[in-house]
Amino acid sequence: ELALEYDRKLVVEQGLIGAREVECSVLGHHKPQVSLAGEIVPAHEFYDYKAKYHNEKSRLIIPAPLNDEQSQKIKDYAIRAFQAVDCSGMGRVDFFVDQQGEIFVNEINTIPGFTQISMYPKLWEHSGLPYPALLDRLIAIALEKHRERQALRTSIS
Repeated sequence: ELALEYDRKLVVEQGLIGAREVECSVLGHHKPQVSLAGEIVPAHEFYDYKAKYHNEKSRLIIPAPLNDEQSQKIKDYAIRAFQAVDCSGMGRVDFFVDQQGEIFVNEINTIPGFTQISMYPKLWEHSGLPYPALLDRLIAIALEKHRERQALRTSIS
């Protein structure tokens, strides 16, 4: 009831105590590709601004310590989430893996971080796509999408 005093729309979701945070980078347009999964191990309970940028005890583990089935499911879910929102170019899909190994999609970041400490380029680097090649791919995807949009009609006449 208190939440309804702040907005008329609410999202209620199950809490996941002790869940691990795992992320995948996605790259592409019509046939997206997915990177290895990586795990965030925050220095605090949550991977907040302080834990990410000011605490050297936070760690990124690439590849994430997952079994083959979990890794494949996460990759499949990442592509499905990317396509479900009609994403193009780049995206990062974040997951929770609970203590029983069940996988939950947390969110998709359609403009993921791209700094030196960001997971998106790090995941691609560990997947065999170095930063300069990643930039080349993103530019090629943007040009492809631009050509497709230019071919569309823009008026009825």
